[in-house]
Amino acid sequence: MPERQVANKMKIIFKRTTPNYRNILSTQEIMLYLTITLLIVSAVSAGYYFTLGADYGIKAVLMIAVSLISAYLCEAAYFYMLKEKDILKAVNRSFPYVTAILFALILPIGTPYYVVISGSLFSILIGKLIFGGFGQNIFNPALIGRVFVMMSYGDKLTAVLPSKAVDSVSGATPTTMLSGTGWSGNVGVSLTNLYIGFYKGSIGETFALLIIILGIFLAIKKVLDWRLPVFYIGTSFIITFITALVHGLSPFGFALVQIGIGGLIFGGVFMLTDPVTSPSSPYGKIIFAIGAAFFTMLLRYRSNMPEGVLYSILIMNMLTPMIDRYTISPTNENENRKKIYVIGLIGISALLITLFWRGA
Repeated sequence: MPERQVANKMKIIFKRTTPNYRNILSTQEIMLYLTITLLIVSAVSAGYYFTLGADYGIKAVLMIAVSLISAYLCEAAYFYMLKEKDILKAVNRSFPYVTAILFALILPIGTPYYVVISGSLFSILIGKLIFGGFGQNIFNPALIGRVFVMMSYGDKLTAVLPSKAVDSVSGATPTTMLSGTGWSGNVGVSLTNLYIGFYKGSIGETFALLIIILGIFLAIKKVLDWRLPVFYIGTSFIITFITALVHGLSPFGFALVQIGIGGLIFGGVFMLTDPVTSPSSPYGKIIFAIGAAFFTMLLRYRSNMPEGVLYSILIMNMLTPMIDRYTISPTNENENRKKIYVIGLIGISALLITLFWRGA
């Protein structure tokens, strides 16, 4: 059977209204800048965990390394099956290291290596390759892998090393602690440490202030569209601010804590902004970000999970083709009407979350 036919049989193609990867920068430039920022987060994460002990620091480094090796081997096997002539070149063009690093950074430090391997393979194979490879996937691959390991090995995802775990409290993160109080209690970490990242959580998600700075850098370099993180984090802030105001809590303090925990800022900068799985038009990106913020807070306050970031982004990934269909326009007509719609969506989201809040 001809090579092209074999390749086509192994692909699941989803029609999009526009090309999947679209940016004024080249793909190589985008991935270079993105990789640099992810390596910075990785280095800071490893440095922090080394302050907790050599075993913690080594584990953080090895988790990233194991994820990278697994991703590369998976892609190499895939291109070997497709009888690719230059496998190394094909793998490098697929940029598996970005997915691998992202996946490792959203895992807690206590995750066993076999779980890291399973999740990395699942991210690459099911999250990306099954759709046809780089630029064809409809979901963020790293998030697909995270959902898989959470559903399959949930009890293994701990914020402390197994040898250090004394009780359930020792491995509790601020997110799980706060969710246990109905989201109105003490987070157990100062606001300063919350944004610097000195607390238990996924190894790369906790450094909110650093991630914000890196996000600004990526926006300046046009690697990401500023609308996505700004409207996602901004809408989340407005929703939580109004919720706290209505329910008699300190609005600024509550809102700052809510956007600082649980990987919300990491998701807004590195996950939501994936150009392959987000809408094309500026207006579509805004709708996408507002929707993700709404689902994040809805799942956080009204589901059995203490965190809603990853599921909210995956939900909006599914809606991307529909958003593109209704927001891509050859003209800039009705700009004022679009602004009214955006304000209305944010207001409605805040109202609904306020009514649905667990403390209500």
